Amino acid sequence: MSPTDREDMFGKAESGYLWCLHCERAYKEDEYRTEVNEEGHLKEMCYYEDCDGDAVIDAWEWEKIRDANGYPEIPEKGKVYPQYGE
Repeated sequence: MSPTDREDMFGKAESGYLWCLHCERAYKEDEYRTEVNEEGHLKEMCYYEDCDGDAVIDAWEWEKIRDANGYPEIPEKGKVYPQYGE
């Protein structure tokens, strides 16, 4: 399996999860979705269909958000985790 664009730029996430800056939800690092952009290139996007977050730039390593806010080690699928805590 070839590395993702995000993995090429930032390496693998320590926890295996990413947190999206746009929708504030977490997902497994390898569960991103793809879209074709205006130039015909594949874009890696946030896992959640109702989000327009980019899985490369807008995805933060879950452990950074988790550690700053006391969130669980394994995030609940679909749950919003505010950037600055609940």
